Amino acid sequence: MKTKRFDRSKKTLAILLLLSFVLSVTAALGSADDNINYGKSKDGYEDGHSKGYEDGKIQGQNDCEQYGGTEVLNKIPTPVNQLSWTKDYIESYNKGYKDGYLDSYSKSRYECLK
Repeated sequence: MKTKRFDRSKKTLAILLLLSFVLSVTAALGSADDNINYGKSKDGYEDGHSKGYEDGKIQGQNDCEQYGGTEVLNKIPTPVNQLSWTKDYIESYNKGYKDGYLDSYSKSRYECLK
């Protein structure tokens, strides 16, 4: 009788341990997915993306007026970083700036070519 109770307790504990392991791995993967997109600072990425989007839109419209349908984007400008920003914020800001710049520049050029 005692061995049946002990075996049942072992099975229950094994199932709970397995369930907690699966949940912890799933949660870690979910949070890692955010870091892949944003880098180490989500705020830095979003700020950089919005600034890059503005700059890319302006440059795309200027290139449309000046060059028409020819391809002209040679280099994405380097954003201005402030000394008070942390290293993680700067890295995420620069990544966001590049992504935002390319998004809006491409959209502006596409609209020009229509």
